[in-house]
Amino acid sequence: MKVVAQRESLAEMVQLAQAVCPGRSARPILENLLLECRDSGGVLMATDLEVGLRLHVPQLEVEVPGTTLLPARTMLALLRELTDEEIRLESQGDRLLVLGEKSEFQFPTPDAMEFPEVPDYQAESYHAFTARNLSEMLRRTEYAVETEGTRFNLGGVYLELGDEKVTAVGTDGRRLACQEGQARRVGGHRPSEDVIIPRRVVEIIQRILSRESDDQEVKLAVEDGKIFVITSSAVVSGRLVDARFPKWCEVFPKAPEKVRVDLPVREFASATRQASIVVDDKNPGILYTFTSGKLVLSGRGASQGESRVELPIGYDGEEAMVRLNQRFILDFLKVLGDEGTFTLKIWSEESPVLAETADGYAYLMMPLVLGSN
Repeated sequence: MKVVAQRESLAEMVQLAQAVCPGRSARPILENLLLECRDSGGVLMATDLEVGLRLHVPQLEVEVPGTTLLPARTMLALLRELTDEEIRLESQGDRLLVLGEKSEFQFPTPDAMEFPEVPDYQAESYHAFTARNLSEMLRRTEYAVETEGTRFNLGGVYLELGDEKVTAVGTDGRRLACQEGQARRVGGHRPSEDVIIPRRVVEIIQRILSRESDDQEVKLAVEDGKIFVITSSAVVSGRLVDARFPKWCEVFPKAPEKVRVDLPVREFASATRQASIVVDDKNPGILYTFTSGKLVLSGRGASQGESRVELPIGYDGEEAMVRLNQRFILDFLKVLGDEGTFTLKIWSEESPVLAETADGYAYLMMPLVLGSN
């Protein structure tokens, strides 16, 4: 194999692919990237056996087709240090030669034939999203999934795939985030299994989507327990969580709420951060007290003292109090950005609290015990 590559373009692809490689593996070959070059161009592949990634390498001139392995971390470090606009890559038996204008590097490489297959997908049956829509749905739900590994079925973002609408859901049992979005069913795409995308797969998908224009079509397909996300220049594949997702719709309160108030994102986030400064693990949470015309936020710490912050709001109902985990609140506000408002609904001091936006985003939180401070 002999190719000429634009160094910056290749460095960008190697950095993306390297995120899939395991830091240390019982199979050292997985710490490499597979570069497969044909007359039509080159594809860079990475896998850790749970996640697979195929990237089209732009601006690659193939002189002699072939395949070789690239040591992922070493190659990325080298590409960052070189100053050449173009570099040559040549495979010579069990060695890889990297040539700059005034430099030469040789790396021993394992047999490329031993590298695990990284699946491709020629999608005929799929759901079609815009890159922005899919990215936003994942970003607004991924942070709420289970991270401690105690509830396997909550360890990923769940997708409900309809004809024209998709709902993404993430929950760890104490909070639940769900986002509705538009998608188009193509070729009768109806997965038989629950589509629960592991958090690590979501992270790789997000990296790839960040490179696409907002309106670029992205295909999402499920087949044989795997998910495939296909963009104009990449294919991400990953194993789905093999479990049943809980009936998430049933946790939303059905009765009319006691408190309903519209709150400004920026000001509410700032007040919550201020009140949280004194809070510690022994005295968790912020007490939110709603009274006519204002919201009072109170916090207390075992050694840091107390806080009290007032925020003017458009509320004229009866007084209501609820104590909420400040981290849960701030996680929600972070994905909204600073502008705009959201609606907060409270049923009682012991019932779930619901935050909603006008674009189909809902966030449910379990409150803390009022007397915990």
